[in-house]
Order: sequence, then structure tokens, then C-alpha cells
Amino acid sequence: MPYFVLYAPDYADEDAVNRRLAVRDAHLANGLKNPAAKIGGAMLSPNEALDTPDAPKKMAGSLVIYEANSYAEVKAMVEADVYWMGNVWDKEKTVIVPFVSPKPL
Repeated sequence: MPYFVLYAPDYADEDAVNRRLAVRDAHLANGLKNPAAKIGGAMLSPNEALDTPDAPKKMAGSLVIYEANSYAEVKAMVEADVYWMGNVWDKEKTVIVPFVSPKPL
């Protein structure tokens, strides 16, 4: 079955992080139950200090690798996600592309 990568940056307005945090628990619960979502997580802002693991991090978007039958199937999952419906992910900048890996996921 093919893989697809979701690159979903967040909107950049001041309230974006509040919208993200308001629905984050539902997003994580649904994502962890979805067998098509093989791996995923938050993208951090480019200047984020990673040498302090316990410090709060500024989330800037999401990256997910899906295993699915088609682009349309992944698109439907993305559009059903609370981050999409809650205007967390920037709909103009979100991208879904096929992905091939020489290493099994």
C-alpha cells in the first residue's frame, strides 16, 4: 500500500496557537487511533532550541506519514481532522504528496 506525507503548517496569526491547543487532545486521540497514520508529530519553529528538552516548544505545524490506498483517502482523513476543521492548519499551504521509502516504516 502506498505512503503519503502530509505537510501542514499552522496559520501564522496570533490566535493560531490557541486554536491548536483548544483541539489538540482530540487531534491526538483521533490520530493515535488511526492505523493509516504511521508516524507524525508537530513541526517546531525553525529557531526552536532543541538543547533544552523540557522547555516549552513553539509548534508551527504538523507532519504525518500515512499508509493509504489513494491520495483521495488521505485527503478525506486530513479534511476530517480537527486541526483542519478548526482552522489550525493553513489550508492554502497544506500539501499531501506520495512518499517512497527504501526502509520499511
